[in-house]
Amino acid sequence: MAFVFNSEFCLTEASQQRIGWLCSYVPEELILAAGYASMRLSSRERTPEGAESFLPANICPYVRSICNAVISGDFEGIEGIVLALSCDAMRRLADIWIQYRPPKFSYRLDVPRRSDELAEQYFVNQLQGLLSALERESGKTVSDHDLVEAISIVNHKRELVGQISRLRDSSEPKLSATEFYEVTRTAMCSDIRRFNAEAQHLLDNLETGASANSGKTPRLMLCGCVVDAPSLISQIEDCGALVVVDDLCTSLRHFDGLVDTTLEPLLGIARRYLKRAACARMAGASQRVQRVLSLAKEHRVDGIVFHTLKFCDLVQADLPRTRFALENAGIPILHIERDYSSAPGGQLRTRVEAFVELLNSQRVEA
Repeated sequence: MAFVFNSEFCLTEASQQRIGWLCSYVPEELILAAGYASMRLSSRERTPEGAESFLPANICPYVRSICNAVISGDFEGIEGIVLALSCDAMRRLADIWIQYRPPKFSYRLDVPRRSDELAEQYFVNQLQGLLSALERESGKTVSDHDLVEAISIVNHKRELVGQISRLRDSSEPKLSATEFYEVTRTAMCSDIRRFNAEAQHLLDNLETGASANSGKTPRLMLCGCVVDAPSLISQIEDCGALVVVDDLCTSLRHFDGLVDTTLEPLLGIARRYLKRAACARMAGASQRVQRVLSLAKEHRVDGIVFHTLKFCDLVQADLPRTRFALENAGIPILHIERDYSSAPGGQLRTRVEAFVELLNSQRVEA
């Protein structure tokens, strides 16, 4: 594969100021329109010990890991941050970050949990507040033309990632799920214009290249909590499975849906972010279950790996209803719960290998 994540690519041009963010509900379009590079921040699942003085042990390990990176100064090179107040743990992270490592620019974005008309209008007002703050910080007045151009660029990125994703689901997959994860990571933390050009080049090469995983079975779907490093995905693949689709906010779900360019720019942006494939912090649990079922059937998966992080009550609350629906549909499910205190190891590998063996035996019987 010719195009993978690397820190040099992610840092963009040295002269370009970057605004960092953590949650998929932060609109990249506004950051880009204000003249900044948009960059999703990552701890790459580093151990969260440094956060112990600031956050309790029984809080989301993803947030604790990011907190450790903040306190360690890993994000000092960015111009500012936009933090979506997506859950209580993220709210606490925002408090700590701004109190103890205040960046030059920071903004807390409140995101409604519904997607109806009132929520939409509320979110438009929130986006206007973010845009005004970005204008004051950058000294640039953002016009509707700037927003329309940014919408077009980010929409194109989503389309390219969707096309690349489909290549891992072909009869002879052209890239592995681990490689696709690195593509999405690069898409979220590098200069968008540069990514679009490189992604199109990658897509052209992959469509004509040799298969990367033609011998791997069975077909799996990965969903659930945030996956902030490729180790889990690569371990699943090492057990002899092929992850043909995912429903993760750090991968395919982040790129779901386009902004409607026939609407006023802020309204179009607000509607897209509220109506895209939702995470567990949003209302509509039954719709999330139906999305998992739909993706599983569309991509002809043999089984689903449902990944949760310890103490993430929002995603764990979705597990029972998702398991029930999958069992009724005859789709096997493996629940994996992780913490960042230790790397994926022998116990996890044994469980995944047993699940893959079960699916292989079912394929033989069928």
